[in-house]
Amino acid sequence: MKNALLVRAAAVLCALALAGCGGGGGGATTAVGVGIGVALSAPSATTLVAEGATAEIDATVSNDPSAAGVSWVLSPATGAGSIQSSDKGKVIYLAPTGVTGAVFATLVATSIADPTKASSVTLTVNGTPTIATPVLFPANQNVVYTTYVTVAGGTAPYTWTVSSGTLPVGLTLNGSTSASVAITGTPTALGSSTFTLKVADGTATTPRTATVTLTLVVNAQTACLLQGRYAYLVTGFASGRTVVRAGSFNVAGDGSVTGIEDYKDPTTGHAASAITSGVCKTLTQNRGTLLLTSASGSATYDYGAVSSLQSGQMQENDGTGIVGSGQFFHQDASAFSAGVLAGDYVFGLVGDDGASRRLAVAGRFTLGANGVLGGGVADNNAATPVAAGALSATLVAPDANGRGSGTLVLGSQSLPVAYYVIDTDKAFLVSDDTVATTPRVAGQWQRQSGGGALDGNALASPAILSLWGSSLGNGVPLATLAAGRLSGAVPAGAGGVVDVVLDVKDRSTKLVNSSYTAQSYTVASNGRATLSTGTGAALRSFVVYVDGAGGGFVVEPTSTTGNFGILEPQVGAPYTTFPTAYYVGGTLYAGSTSPITLAPQLLFQSGSVGGNLTGSYAIDPTTGRIVMAVTRNILGGTGLVAYVVSSQKLVILGDGVNALNSQLAWFQHF
Repeated sequence: MKNALLVRAAAVLCALALAGCGGGGGGATTAVGVGIGVALSAPSATTLVAEGATAEIDATVSNDPSAAGVSWVLSPATGAGSIQSSDKGKVIYLAPTGVTGAVFATLVATSIADPTKASSVTLTVNGTPTIATPVLFPANQNVVYTTYVTVAGGTAPYTWTVSSGTLPVGLTLNGSTSASVAITGTPTALGSSTFTLKVADGTATTPRTATVTLTLVVNAQTACLLQGRYAYLVTGFASGRTVVRAGSFNVAGDGSVTGIEDYKDPTTGHAASAITSGVCKTLTQNRGTLLLTSASGSATYDYGAVSSLQSGQMQENDGTGIVGSGQFFHQDASAFSAGVLAGDYVFGLVGDDGASRRLAVAGRFTLGANGVLGGGVADNNAATPVAAGALSATLVAPDANGRGSGTLVLGSQSLPVAYYVIDTDKAFLVSDDTVATTPRVAGQWQRQSGGGALDGNALASPAILSLWGSSLGNGVPLATLAAGRLSGAVPAGAGGVVDVVLDVKDRSTKLVNSSYTAQSYTVASNGRATLSTGTGAALRSFVVYVDGAGGGFVVEPTSTTGNFGILEPQVGAPYTTFPTAYYVGGTLYAGSTSPITLAPQLLFQSGSVGGNLTGSYAIDPTTGRIVMAVTRNILGGTGLVAYVVSSQKLVILGDGVNALNSQLAWFQHF
């Protein structure tokens, strides 16, 4: 095992912002990249490179009395250019030719005298410009609106025009000469407008162009972005104690909301509580507010949606004393049937055991058309833990809201739960009893494939792990978090070995990056897997219930902080064309009361972070690991680590160096 401190916010910001931290090259330079102990700078003042051109990056190592300098590594090693020449203080990068759009290459500079000091910079190679067709969010009449269209490739400055059709009355292009243009203003007329945007790049002789044809709908002023029925799950805290809530809400054309929910906090609970009144409002682009009123009280959420309007993030911070966050998904009513839902599932639940002790449960079951669970098995980290214990239940079929219920029995523990169907493969789970001293847990189930015939191949593909726990310190919840990657598995029958990388933020400790090679794992035919990492005092043991598609739910039974997690298959590597896109996301399953974050618009482009934040990032195209430094403290820090699950999803971890707590967040592509 190698164990190295990765990112400290102060050092990261030095590398980003202070020209004095940089070196080499002479003349004006721009500080670039993220890391610690090695400052990178670009004499060209940019990390953009034209196809076939070269770029110089200089490096200076702090406290390097022997002037040993750095060694350079390019990732990926092939397909994204090459290192033309390098020495201890600089590298000359040669960009590839024949590029369509943009590709990325990451240079890593590691101190020769002290390998724990390293920094990275992502270079963007621009080729022939292209515009990926965005799905535009609908606008509202007489409501301020802004949306973005982005070009990949080309050379700045860019010129954006409407080459055919017309924008909705009241909207214009914002005159940007950058790779992103805003369509902004206040639309005044209802209806649908189709138009073509054209961008010309700044090539001196013959500008290169790209076009995209779009349709933008302007809805009535009171209409909400969200339309139809959604399942939602929100977890958080009241007075430092766990609160769980899940339900189904239906948004009508005039923005009014009805539905049903289950709610439980440290003092009370409400099962199948009708949402008697509610209002969904649009603020701008993909953002709005959602007011839900039921027997558990009124709660106001800020939300951010993806462009399909099928899912998004929501955050409660409305002065009621309850803070929390979660997700919502459009429901498929055709799945509201016991017969349709029958099949194999894995599931996970996390929260509080009712006595201020963290409780995490993961398992699998076969759901019959009669609602009876068969083949149920689960693990938990209860005060008296259960390992591979028998799980039983009979579930009531879903109603017109997609809600069903039942009691999960695992050993001596009974967990009354409601479930809210999202689609044929997924549902939210939440405690639905009203007894204050019993567990308050929430989570989800997802369909399992290959149950009864699974083996070591179930972990053979790369996967991203999100892991979180919580403990009380002076009555305040403190978060323990990890994000990482499993890869390079060598299956052998019912097990094998796999490489594991984890970024760990444990309460008040600094963010630590750890790598473990050839770690042993086993997979039973029903999908129950075990994984061990490290040795001696650093040994960690996990139980994973795999879904047969590269994902699953994770518990760490021996952890004092009740660690629970989600494993998701990683697809799309290497990420040489990723990312150039807007994302919406925020905290999920918060491990502490603060900071809980919603970021409706986060842009990754050309090594820079924009939208709700500003800063820089460096991506390892081979692994999909991203290191970021941003100007505003979110998720507990200004230095962030992310893992690419796919081009549609990121998992982001705050470093929490300047704060006691950090958080995990999930971000979805617009």
